[in-house]
Amino acid sequence: MRRKSAITAPGLALMGLGIVVGACEYVSVVILPDIAADLGVSLGAVGRLVSVFAVGYAAGTPVIMAATARIPRFRLLMWLMALFLAANALCMLAPNIWVLYAARTLAATLTGTLTAVALLFAREAAVPGHEAQAIAMVYTGMALATVIGNPLNSTICSLIGWRAAFALILAAGVILLPVLVWVLPRPAAARGEDTGFAHQFTVLRDPRYSLVVLMTICYYAASYVVYTYLTPILTDVLGVGESAISPLLMAVGLCCMGSNLLAGWLGGRGGVARTPAPLLLQTLLLAAMPLLLGGVWTGLPGMLLMCLFIYCLSTPVQLYALRLAEQDYPFASSLCASTLSVAANIGIAAGSFAGSGLQAVLGLRLLGLPAAVIALAALVLNLALLRAGGAKNGFPGRA
Repeated sequence: MRRKSAITAPGLALMGLGIVVGACEYVSVVILPDIAADLGVSLGAVGRLVSVFAVGYAAGTPVIMAATARIPRFRLLMWLMALFLAANALCMLAPNIWVLYAARTLAATLTGTLTAVALLFAREAAVPGHEAQAIAMVYTGMALATVIGNPLNSTICSLIGWRAAFALILAAGVILLPVLVWVLPRPAAARGEDTGFAHQFTVLRDPRYSLVVLMTICYYAASYVVYTYLTPILTDVLGVGESAISPLLMAVGLCCMGSNLLAGWLGGRGGVARTPAPLLLQTLLLAAMPLLLGGVWTGLPGMLLMCLFIYCLSTPVQLYALRLAEQDYPFASSLCASTLSVAANIGIAAGSFAGSGLQAVLGLRLLGLPAAVIALAALVLNLALLRAGGAKNGFPGRA
């Protein structure tokens, strides 16, 4: 009997949504100097757009997901897309940095919520037995935004101006919207009596959920202690010329996309029960980074290999959280859908903040050492999760 393909029309549409929200999330990093010059503010003031986005994403996403749990999912997605397009239009037209701060905060909350809703759709619309691959497609779309979107935004920005980058995201969203209307299913809303706002947060008391969240925060924090300073490591430590940076950043994006594909493979073959191996490899790689960065022929493969593991938790963690909700907390399924996005952004913000202080003290070459310690903590939390609740075939066991 012929096996059904994991690739479906809804899956491809949700992958497209991943590209759009990923482009929105990463766009400001590429065009910061141009925004600063146009609005007449310092680079530091514009740099806070990254922090504003991370805070809005991490703080707003779980609240909005919990508050909208009773709304039919398709209707919610349409409202979120409309607001998302409006937020990006406001970013494009922002007359000053304060309006841009507000618009990016709104865009961050909508980006996180759209990602969480997309993951719920991906799992529900997936071919049976291919749920992990369907979830991985959304994350692969977000990774593609760095491979395609960032270089494209950089080019458009240099030719037309930074506002064109937001116009591109807006145009992509407008084109994608009717596709989503056409191909996505219309699942019913969850029963109102099961989805009280405060009641959903009782999932936080479950040690399995707490461990999976802490593990994710630690792992992303460890990776971003180093990844945040990828470009200066390439130029200042490894001595890579400016002309080679763009091709190398594209190679980094391809490795990050490969990391999401690896996450999909892990998610379909044991989930969090399989993740101790890549966590151990990443820990060892980070610990060896000071030696690897001693030369360009060891440093470049080391950095690319780190990027290949950087997102390997995405699908296993998200699938674990969704199955935990399905098994024991059906009233918190919407909240659990935002687990990876929120925990990862908290970890990214913490890792970037820690890295900024550590590189001033240790220097760029030694950043891998503290990052390895944090990655080791993630590995310990992963093993504790398996001991606390089990994860046979990717499903959470009983606490």
